[in-house]
Amino acid sequence: MLKIKEITIHNIALPLQETIRMSKVIIEKSNSILVKVKSTDDISGWGEAASSLSMTGESSAGMILALEYIKNEIINKEIESIGEIYELIQRSIYGNYAAKSAIEVALVDLLAKTQKKTFSELIGIKQREELPIIWRIAGAKNETDEAKKMKDDGFSAFKIKVGANTIPEDLSRAENLRRVLGEHIQLTADANAGYSSKDALDLCSKIDGAVLDYMEQPVNGYDVETMKKCNSLMDIPLSADEGIHSQSDLILHKKMDAADGASLKLIKFGGIKALLLAVDYMKEQNMHVNISGKAGDSSVSAATIGHISHVASKLDWFSNVSIQYLADDIIKNPMTIQDGKIILKSGLGLGIEIDENKVEKYKI
Repeated sequence: MLKIKEITIHNIALPLQETIRMSKVIIEKSNSILVKVKSTDDISGWGEAASSLSMTGESSAGMILALEYIKNEIINKEIESIGEIYELIQRSIYGNYAAKSAIEVALVDLLAKTQKKTFSELIGIKQREELPIIWRIAGAKNETDEAKKMKDDGFSAFKIKVGANTIPEDLSRAENLRRVLGEHIQLTADANAGYSSKDALDLCSKIDGAVLDYMEQPVNGYDVETMKKCNSLMDIPLSADEGIHSQSDLILHKKMDAADGASLKLIKFGGIKALLLAVDYMKEQNMHVNISGKAGDSSVSAATIGHISHVASKLDWFSNVSIQYLADDIIKNPMTIQDGKIILKSGLGLGIEIDENKVEKYKI
């Protein structure tokens, strides 16, 4: 059993190696909320959630207010099991899923350390050892050279960010990258909901020529009707992302034949249990699964995604993390990516040691 003594909330912005350009968003620095939870035994757990008004509707200021409220609900609480953590967080406040996910991860990290287990041992049964991750291609002038280099470094999955250029330009980029990477590399295009309904239908009527493995979220997440029409125009699978915030959204997309798979994010589902149950549903429905973070996340999020990916019942569209794009991180024992796979640190909980001087350095 552990007893919660102290909860600290940090708003941070980490520097990126270069600006990230997506269809409607330009990211020059990340913005995440970190939560540190300490027990009366002076053991600490950490969690992270990105601030993204466009994705979750939660600003950093709003997340902090929600976390302060949740904090007052759980200080001095005694916790024995992961089930108690899930219930405690979900009943603490309505909505606020990103904020909930940050504090839940911190509590699970803390409980795993207290019980001398890894994070993945506490949340499920390991389904796989190797965790390939996706390399993002975001429109740099030398993107084909970049893709060649990362393929040589062992990456087997790539995602082209589209929607910021004309449709002919994006189709040409996709076709060029397929030629460069070859047929055995997983290659997808992600529009991040950047196209109008008309342009999305135009793109999707032509996208098969690029020989992609799948297309992701061409239109606004709420436009399930256009997703259905897009899906009917393509032979390749269609993935949803911005349109998926719960298992109910998955059920709707499946029922309407509006997606063949989806990218799942913890900040949208609000908790580990909800996300893993969604994966189980997708496996039952023969849908494709990707588990992803937000652009600019630190190694706290990357480790969380890695551990969840270890136990997810299906993961055929791999995982997305962001540490490879950061100019600096906040842990003392940097995580590594080898042969296109994320290598989790051995150790209890998430297996990472936070550099609190770096946390202070990047606070905003």
